[in-house]
Amino acid sequence: MFSFTSSRAFLDQIGIHADLFRYLLIGGLIFTRIFVTALFVPFLGGRPVPGRIRITVAFTLMMFLYVPVSSSTTMATPDSTGVIFAFFLKEMLVGILLGMPLVFMFYGIQSAGNMIDNQRQLANARIFNPALGSQSSLFGVFFYQTALVTFITIGGHRLFIQGLAKSYEMIPVMSLPPVQSGLTPLLELMIRLTSDTLVICLQLAAPILVAIFIADLILGLTNRVAPMINVFDMGFNIKGFAGMSLAYISFPLIYGQMKVWFLRTLQAIDQVQHLFLK
Repeated sequence: MFSFTSSRAFLDQIGIHADLFRYLLIGGLIFTRIFVTALFVPFLGGRPVPGRIRITVAFTLMMFLYVPVSSSTTMATPDSTGVIFAFFLKEMLVGILLGMPLVFMFYGIQSAGNMIDNQRQLANARIFNPALGSQSSLFGVFFYQTALVTFITIGGHRLFIQGLAKSYEMIPVMSLPPVQSGLTPLLELMIRLTSDTLVICLQLAAPILVAIFIADLILGLTNRVAPMINVFDMGFNIKGFAGMSLAYISFPLIYGQMKVWFLRTLQAIDQVQHLFLK
């Protein structure tokens, strides 16, 4: 039966002095953080990507990061199974905290499109968005795809991968860093990022919602002046056309606001790492 002790003794006999268990442990910890992060981040995998591809991407990034991370790791290999298990739980937690801010961002942007379609009275026309694993309206999927293209256009994927690599310096794999001032600042940051989802939704949908509100006012006044006009049927066409027109007219504004929020999210991911330091 294979064992790390016997394998190390065999390597010592042939003149190769290497701690095989330490190499596999460091590689497994690096892989765990990357793989858990890839489960949340759309451009690294996401839900629609098959598991083999996600594993391949995580393994490839782990191979690139293995040499610098292992060379900077000076802590001795733990003998306790409980400590090793705690290391893997810590890597899973770090991966979740690094990936969740971007998930909040994309959910907020998709919710803006859902709100627009709801006010256009087209909320029932829904399609499945496999990237987030949920039903969404037409504008919701359009906003989501626009956000994904915007994020890649501004180089957000490169900045995120650089931040992920930097996280191994700030939060080493072979240690359990104390959280600064307890868990309160970290929880406050995650709560603020969750509340920003509503702010993003309202900001991106505001131009179209204002236009639809003005159309509702005009239709209401028309109904009071000329009750014989079927305002209800007219509202479907007018609000649908007004919402779509304003969405494309205000697209440069929406695109610019998406870039602002993505940069803020990347800064928030850096703050998450700092909260793990003393």
